[in-house]
Amino acid sequence: MTAVFGAITPIFLLIVAGHAFKRWGFPGDEFWVPAERLSYFVFLPALIIHTLAGADLAGIRIGGLAVAAISMALATTVLALLARPILQTDGPAFTSILQGSIRLNSYIGFAFALAFYGTPGLAIAAVFVAIMMPIVNIICVAALVAYGAGGRISWSRVTIGVATNPLILGCLAGTALNPVAGAIPGWVTGVLGILAQAALPLALLCVGAGLDFSSLRTRRSLILTTSAYKLAIFPVLAWGIVVLTGITGVSFAVVMLFAATPASPSTYVLARQLGGDADLMAGIVTAQTALSVISISVVLILIGNLATG
Repeated sequence: MTAVFGAITPIFLLIVAGHAFKRWGFPGDEFWVPAERLSYFVFLPALIIHTLAGADLAGIRIGGLAVAAISMALATTVLALLARPILQTDGPAFTSILQGSIRLNSYIGFAFALAFYGTPGLAIAAVFVAIMMPIVNIICVAALVAYGAGGRISWSRVTIGVATNPLILGCLAGTALNPVAGAIPGWVTGVLGILAQAALPLALLCVGAGLDFSSLRTRRSLILTTSAYKLAIFPVLAWGIVVLTGITGVSFAVVMLFAATPASPSTYVLARQLGGDADLMAGIVTAQTALSVISISVVLILIGNLATG
């Protein structure tokens, strides 16, 4: 347990540092949006390409990961729909609850996969995110169309957005380069490696900068209910699904780590743009990010006990 807390502390301290920097106005409010864009469009794709190009992809059960990702997304969506009459929320609020229940924070997931399982863990994480992200995006956008207040949306734009997602493109590029990794010029891998080193520190700082604790002052019951579902019930559901699919070893651990992560900060942007409840979404993301130190610790301890048991 001491080793687990010792390993997760630096990651969450970076998130705390990002929040502190934003509150203190350092290096300036205008810094954070470009920094997140740089991380999302340049550094993280470089990290994924660099990792997958040199990884042993033959040992990754891509089919099993796909079945687990699809099952997790669909099962969570069905349960959220069944719970809507009990929650008694309006349509826009429900879309935020659904996003808070189904979306994963790839920044935090990548950081823990690398910290605990090294390059093999990061490679599995990249493949899992590339599978999970399109499914989750389609489900959430469909919910916003059905229940949100934003009116009609162009599905062609949604398709283009998914197809041009930098993390997905990075996964495809890294996979394509994997068979010819030995022929990649050294200066290319060198540049990718340098960019990759900046990816997770900057991404975690941006996660912290995006937290808004003032959003927790209202509708606390909905925020706490969604957080409990995402950080407690969802990992248990994911555990059962992963066991049924026969995934073991590092792949099992990485999927469970992602299941314990909070909702992504991008949920707020989507809610604001497509008629969801953006204020509720901000509260959910903030609460889940703070509480995920508990859910991730519990998952890591259980995984460690399983491995040594």
